[in-house]
Amino acid sequence: MKLNLNLTTLAGALTLGLSSVLTAPALASGGPYAVDDAGIATPGKFKLETWMSVADTDDLIFIASPGYVFEALPWIEFELTYERARRGGDWEDTLAPAVKIALRDVDEHGYGVALSLGSGHAGIVRRADTMYAVVPVTIPAGERLLVNVNAGVERDQETRQTEAVWGVGGQLLFDRGELIAETFGREGGTPGFQAGVRPYLFGGDIALEFAYGRNLDGDRANWLTVGLSFEF
Repeated sequence: MKLNLNLTTLAGALTLGLSSVLTAPALASGGPYAVDDAGIATPGKFKLETWMSVADTDDLIFIASPGYVFEALPWIEFELTYERARRGGDWEDTLAPAVKIALRDVDEHGYGVALSLGSGHAGIVRRADTMYAVVPVTIPAGERLLVNVNAGVERDQETRQTEAVWGVGGQLLFDRGELIAETFGREGGTPGFQAGVRPYLFGGDIALEFAYGRNLDGDRANWLTVGLSFEF
């Protein structure tokens, strides 16, 4: 078993992004989807996102990602993601800290901007030994459709190489759930794709995740994902 603990000082490059959240529940984007929005959790509430992804190559990924926004710092979300993965028959554990800083408020500006900094498996960065800087962008297209755009960079801590990363996705919002589709990738790599449904429970404080994906980990495999997210 290999344990990667990425706690080095966050460094990287800046990127651009937009995000907005109409009247969707607080969970908004995120979860097992690679393309994120610029929304953060509700200040003073604890958020937990969990999911499991299984590939037709027998690879397996389990993620648990708690997050919290302090009421004294309502524009910053702190996260700590734990990943346990089986790749090629070998098990690996990763613990990865991250922060998301809200730069533009959705209610005030009609769009949101945030900067995400972190390490490990998060968003459009799918590898453990990395650090990243990404800004999500979400533009409302009508009353129920959100178009999310992510752009940024990741730096491989082992090879010391820096690559651009990107992602584009959409969320179709309904009263009791969402339909989500996305594509994402990195410089010189094969793009990944994922689509699924997110039913809401208890007014949106709890959400289930059911998704199909292709090439999520740069492996050209087919993936099935189930998950659960909640905020309290």
